[in-house]
Amino acid sequence: MALEEHLASKSELAVALYQAVESALTACGDFRIHPQKTRVAFIARMTFAGVQLAKRWVDLSFILPAPLEDIRVREIQLYGPTSFGHRVRLTDPGEVDTDVRAWLCDARTRGDQETLDPTAHVEEVVGRALERLLAPLRTRVVANQDGLALAVPKHVAQAFGAHPYVLARIRGDYYPGDIRIVEGQPRLVLADALERVGLGLGDEADAYLKADL
Repeated sequence: MALEEHLASKSELAVALYQAVESALTACGDFRIHPQKTRVAFIARMTFAGVQLAKRWVDLSFILPAPLEDIRVREIQLYGPTSFGHRVRLTDPGEVDTDVRAWLCDARTRGDQETLDPTAHVEEVVGRALERLLAPLRTRVVANQDGLALAVPKHVAQAFGAHPYVLARIRGDYYPGDIRIVEGQPRLVLADALERVGLGLGDEADAYLKADL
């Protein structure tokens, strides 16, 4: 899809917001624009940012190596040890201010994979960032001292380390659990939730974790 085609059906405000984001990114370095059906992605060596255009706002997403505490961040998704996806809603072009421009330039650097480190230690996420943190993961059911549990990547366990009590969304419903270290490996213990959703030893599942605050 051509960019002009993508923008043609959007409101004047949405187009103005998009242009403010693109203009800010232009000052950060080279990148490619990849219009898609539901969003416009910005790509260097990898996708580092994107926008979804609605009538009265634009949702701006971008990847940084660490979580932001800023009140404007509506959601943070943890994709890897140095891959924190942030989402900010823009309703006025003036909101693409100095802070947003700096975030976008940091994300542009992330797009070159300069800050990519799959073995990095993740500091415990706390405060406002923890309230907005969501960790999507593809996991499997493993044996545990108390029955069954879900395997958890180390970086996810580290991120929730300050508050290991989480809610896990599995097949549309949330179940309370806690992340424990069992024989040196992070495990998510969910009481009898796995049996209730029909998962057994060795089964794979998608889960989305957030702090149980």
